[in-house]
Amino acid sequence: MKKYLLVFAVLLFSVKSFAQIDLMGGMGISFQSTPSLTDYINNLVADGEKLNDFSSSINFFIEGDYEISSTFDLGIEYENKLFSYNTAFGGLGTYDLTWTTHSPSLLAYYAIQGTGYKFKFGGGAGYRLISVDEELPTSNQIENYTSSGFGLLLKAQAHTLLGGNFHAYIGTDIRYDFIGEPSNEKSKIGTADYGREIDFNTLGVGVKLGISYLIR
Repeated sequence: MKKYLLVFAVLLFSVKSFAQIDLMGGMGISFQSTPSLTDYINNLVADGEKLNDFSSSINFFIEGDYEISSTFDLGIEYENKLFSYNTAFGGLGTYDLTWTTHSPSLLAYYAIQGTGYKFKFGGGAGYRLISVDEELPTSNQIENYTSSGFGLLLKAQAHTLLGGNFHAYIGTDIRYDFIGEPSNEKSKIGTADYGREIDFNTLGVGVKLGISYLIR
């Protein structure tokens, strides 16, 4: 038994000795298209308040990657995306819609690195959860709707040395989230005023800036 424990300790020490981990975090902006939601909002509001085919949202992220080899990394990312739209309906009130998505993803990268820099190219997939708050102009009540699904993404990132183990981070990604039709215990969003259900399947292109800490 002692012999096996000794072997395990040696292997564990070896893994820790050669472990190379990349930690990063920051924020960014995403330009996204959610066709079903756009049609729904544009059916409600006046011509001058129409929602464009692509709209912007802000996002925050953290990520940790483990270097399997000098050219291959595995990682996990969490992104939180926020979107808001509101407009006044004359004396009738205000239409307001906000939503946030929680997006954990498993990632795999091809890496290119050298002294003071590292580039990664890859993609992944993960679970998606959305929470939507909607206030209609005919009421002062905010309704909350939720839904879940999955998403796919392609991603590229660059790390440039600032000093020590700290690097400047810039990344870009393309995502498609299959989130489905948010609902609550009473109904699905859109059924009362639009006559059909609204899905939040979304194509997005984003840019992120942040700081990374590469443990070597």
